[in-house]
Amino acid sequence: CMNQALGGVVGWPLDVPFVPQPEPENFGAQQTAQQAEDRQKRPGALAHKGSGTRFSGAPLWRFTLRRDEQRRQHEEGQQPSIPDGFERHSDGWYWNSQQQLFWQRNSQKFYFFDEATKAYTEIRKEVSAEQELRLLADASCMHRREGVREDRHVIVRDLAKAASSLRMPIDHLARPLALFAVYDGHRPTAAPGTSQASVAPPAATAEGGAASQAPETAAASTTSGPAEAPPACAEFCARHLHLKLLSRLSAFKGPWGDAQLAAALRGSFEDLDADFLAKPGEADGCSAVVALLTGRRLFVASVGDAAGILGGRAEDGQPEASRQIAGHSPAAPSELRRIRAAGGTVLEVGPGGRPVVFSPQRGDTAPGAEVLGVSRAFGDRSFKAIGSANAETASDAALVIATPDVSTTYLNPKHQFLVLACSEMADVLSERDMAEILCRRMGRPRVASGSLVQAARHRGVTGSLAALCVFLDWSGSAAPEATPAPAAKRPRAEAALQSAGSQVRIRQILVKFKDCKEAVDRVRGNKPVLRTLAEAERILHEALEAIEDSPKQSVFTQQCKAVSECSTCLKGGEMAGDLGWISRGQVHAHVEAAAFALPVGHISDIVESDEGVHLLWRIA
Repeated sequence: CMNQALGGVVGWPLDVPFVPQPEPENFGAQQTAQQAEDRQKRPGALAHKGSGTRFSGAPLWRFTLRRDEQRRQHEEGQQPSIPDGFERHSDGWYWNSQQQLFWQRNSQKFYFFDEATKAYTEIRKEVSAEQELRLLADASCMHRREGVREDRHVIVRDLAKAASSLRMPIDHLARPLALFAVYDGHRPTAAPGTSQASVAPPAATAEGGAASQAPETAAASTTSGPAEAPPACAEFCARHLHLKLLSRLSAFKGPWGDAQLAAALRGSFEDLDADFLAKPGEADGCSAVVALLTGRRLFVASVGDAAGILGGRAEDGQPEASRQIAGHSPAAPSELRRIRAAGGTVLEVGPGGRPVVFSPQRGDTAPGAEVLGVSRAFGDRSFKAIGSANAETASDAALVIATPDVSTTYLNPKHQFLVLACSEMADVLSERDMAEILCRRMGRPRVASGSLVQAARHRGVTGSLAALCVFLDWSGSAAPEATPAPAAKRPRAEAALQSAGSQVRIRQILVKFKDCKEAVDRVRGNKPVLRTLAEAERILHEALEAIEDSPKQSVFTQQCKAVSECSTCLKGGEMAGDLGWISRGQVHAHVEAAAFALPVGHISDIVESDEGVHLLWRIA
């Protein structure tokens, strides 16, 4: 009320609160001590109401001065603070050398200066798309040798949550925010039958097919002897790349443009490669394909010949897909020029004439000299330490570099899946082949990944294989096909629990593998389970295909009794595999999450737990 009264009397702005200030020392100096004492003795006496005074007797001009002073202080407090990392460039403009960004104080906007057009481009804060876009991701691997993991994959479904736990917050980036990667391990190999012939033009190079899989030509998948050291590069990259990237993303809290995010990926790759090469004695390497998704923007970074493929269904319903980045072949014109400038040689090896980088470490082309089938990769120490004597930087001196190519795509509902695949798989499966497999397995990323691995195996690939599939679910469009649920009656109490979401009823097929918690088949005479995880997944693949190929509900029962290693498969009739009503906290976390996420009548993706691999059917 007093503020309103003051505003009416002296024009005090109602949006700026009045804060009383202590009186100056000489205020009221004209009043005697006796007058002040008299006022204290007469608290109920009325003060004089002159035209130039308030009720307290203070002149109004003093309040006007205080009002102006407080208004000035309020306006100064509203001035924007300069973002961290920015230094004054010119009048009203500030510059961040690390991010290559300008910030304008008056508009408080960020700008990127395009050298090509000589124009400033505003970088707008991206709007999150987590309400319309849901990610379904999983992967499948098959290793060439027992206990040796040459290929690795990484799935970080919520990168912001991971960053927060590592105390590197990136909440300024749009959601969904996820990171996916496949690291395809390899090792430089001997080059039998090498010739000094120069590489033919790019049109004559072989980028796929059976010829590129010949043992003497596929440098990234050549079988090694028993004395070979275990691969380390793929494992190192899988453990550390996201840390390198997060440290860069968390350093700048403003909006990130496409060029800045691409530069962050390149810098993370190069830093990671330098860290691995600093480890003594590690000679292997790996190709890599990494996908960073923030909001609707998808960034795919790649070194080597691992593939990133984005696709969906065309308007006519046919599967379609495209590779985001071409493989880094030594015969590509830009790569060939760079290798020769660094003092290297590119040869044709084997009957297919596959181009390889030759390491002149021994000074000749005798059998045993090292070759590598890619021009960019992590690791591969012998190809990083050799170069021209006049090279100014280590990157210029390296025959093989770790700087990735980065593609940027703005996603829309026509994009329905993303595949990250190892080089061996990309050699034998075309983009159309992968698209057809994924469209048949829509909404089931684990099944789709396993199907890609099996398809590559059927085409003769004997090396390690890895595939990672991400389905882009635009408002539920990627739900798996429904299998009709039995029309069994339920008591009212059970129906009420189900409708409230506190319980679900599930039937399952369980197949164990040798590394699970209890690798014993209790259904078939307590036999020990010796199969691998990949073999267990293959059994469930075949069971799922049989179920989907037949509309009869009894097929699930038949498959359950035939292959399931859960004691519930011994139940009679259509109760085979029935786990009954389950509540949260009763089963493994992965099984629980999949069961409660399933609509009634749907069959799940393959779910892995410490008990084995599961195929779930929600019946109520």
